[in-house]
Amino acid sequence: MELGEPITSIKGIGPRRAEALGKLGLFSLRDLLYFAPREYQDFSAATPICAAAHGALAALHVLLVSEPKHVHIRRGMEITTVRALGFGADPADKAAQVSLVWYNQPYRARSLATGQEWYATGRMDRSRGAKLVNPSLHAELPGIVPVYPLVQGLSQKVMRDAVSAALAAAEGRIEETLPAALRVQYGLLPLAEALRALHAPQDIPSLKAARDRLAFEDMLLFSLMLSMLRRERLARPGPVFRTEGVLLRFLKLLPFAPTGAQMRSMQEISREMSNGHQMNRLLQGDVGSGKTAVALFAMYAAAESGFQSVLMAPTEILAQQHFAAAQSIFGARACLLLGGMKKKERDAAYAAIRSGEALAVIGTHALLSEGVTFHNLGAVIADEQHRFGVRQRAAIGAKGESPHTLIMSATPIPRTLSLILYGDLDVSVLDELPPGRKPVTTRCVPRAKRKAMYAFVEQQVHAGRQAYVVCPLVEQSESLEGVMSVNELFAELEKTLHVRVGLLHGKMAAAKKEETARAFRAGEIDVLVSTTVIEVGVDVKNATVMVIENADRFGLAQLHQLRGRVGRGSEESFCFLLSEAGSEAAHERLMTLTETNDGFAIAEKDLMMRGPGEFLGQRQHGLSELAAAKLAGDMTALNNARAAADALVAENSVEGAPLLARARALLASRGGEIAPN
Repeated sequence: MELGEPITSIKGIGPRRAEALGKLGLFSLRDLLYFAPREYQDFSAATPICAAAHGALAALHVLLVSEPKHVHIRRGMEITTVRALGFGADPADKAAQVSLVWYNQPYRARSLATGQEWYATGRMDRSRGAKLVNPSLHAELPGIVPVYPLVQGLSQKVMRDAVSAALAAAEGRIEETLPAALRVQYGLLPLAEALRALHAPQDIPSLKAARDRLAFEDMLLFSLMLSMLRRERLARPGPVFRTEGVLLRFLKLLPFAPTGAQMRSMQEISREMSNGHQMNRLLQGDVGSGKTAVALFAMYAAAESGFQSVLMAPTEILAQQHFAAAQSIFGARACLLLGGMKKKERDAAYAAIRSGEALAVIGTHALLSEGVTFHNLGAVIADEQHRFGVRQRAAIGAKGESPHTLIMSATPIPRTLSLILYGDLDVSVLDELPPGRKPVTTRCVPRAKRKAMYAFVEQQVHAGRQAYVVCPLVEQSESLEGVMSVNELFAELEKTLHVRVGLLHGKMAAAKKEETARAFRAGEIDVLVSTTVIEVGVDVKNATVMVIENADRFGLAQLHQLRGRVGRGSEESFCFLLSEAGSEAAHERLMTLTETNDGFAIAEKDLMMRGPGEFLGQRQHGLSELAAAKLAGDMTALNNARAAADALVAENSVEGAPLLARARALLASRGGEIAPN
């Protein structure tokens, strides 16, 4: 049987079962073989009944000491119970006694009898005596049992039987996909052995070896695709900017001295824009690290060589702030284009862009419309990368002849993961804050101190400052008890605080949002109650307090972003995190923010505590869950895969040719992008 054969060719899988498996993306024998369990239950050793903790999974070696008792409680509820004793234990030892209980499994009563010996596996419940709930019974220890993701119509038994049948059908037909020398160099299992151990591991070391082998191959293919993309890009010509003396002239226009990190980044951009190749660079910076100044330099360099540049912002608020900054450099040759503009304004902007009169163009998604035609586009800058997909960037890039591209991301990404997310780009990192910036004092505030904290907010306002109050919901949710909505909080603070309170959230009309943001910037609102719409773009130097209600509902990276809205002036600033989450892990997460203002350190901590999912979710990276999970705590595997990929591309050997062909085919299937939108 070929691995590409449909799933219905496997014994025991008919049309109905195949339909359910199809919902998990499983259509062929190969799909089933590579379908990784989400977790494993280790029943490779028996646990004494007295040692099985409440709530823990256990394998108990037992002797049945009663006939099964079957009780019909009510319609839809039947219970079957049998008493058991630890095998070989003293019948008088109460600590060695356990009840085996099944709900709605009446057939159990027909198959059980006193004197039978079993290994019972399941979860121990000690709430009322010792009992194992809905246990599975085995003649011998089942070992390490895989647990698969499921959909309606499938059970774990059905999935395990289907995978076992697939392994049997594929016996002797699984062709090795990695060169022997590579496997020896990195100590990797043969593919057939790895797939068998993935689904039926003999022990924990063999399971780890299987997952490592499969994750390595996935990372190797990914690294090969990145390597191909990079080589392709370096071979692609880009506009040649004349950058000699441009940086010095630009610096004279700035009202401040740049940080060392800003200077380094501008020099990197300057070199790349003048070398004849298309620049594709990620500018990664912590909150308030000065990315806008670096972006303006890229636009200035374009203008000095007679090219237009465009900066795409994710929100109108942020676009207007960038436009104000651009006007200080480009004067009347800066142009703003927003979706909400009147036709007359929009047509005037179109004409200025088309004629080349507009040198620095700033806008939102409106820039992607068909009416926008550039005279001579040389540089594209996208702010907040994960809000602009690959296709949007490609659409704006297509309006010029291979323009240079700079992507700005304000979400610090762990250095370990930036290789995965942006391995096809060159990366500039702004890891210094401008001088004079004071760290934001951050505190976790217990519910009992909430009233005193809001009194402090009031004091700050009376001293001439402003404050943000953020909460996770726009409207009340029945499913999230104790989580206040932004509307409820606004109503409460309007009554209790003797200050001017404003409301801002994503469901408001665009004009109302802009008017509220303007009023807050102008100092006409003292306390702005908001959802996370203020995460990007509301820049008010007079705001010194950030209050975050139900802070446990946000990721660390997002909390750090929100905190970055304050501390932009010279005054001392504060961030207060309110949370009713009782778990130690949630409290530890929030305490991280009280210990550091370094976004990169916070991102590393988030990665360690929550895994790579949140970061990888910002870009559809194409890595399997196996590889992504492997990366959470082991970057050696990635470095090995990258080294192997570089060697394969450089050698271009006969042994490596099939892998290179697979990587090219994968890249082609994604339209030449690692991250299809």
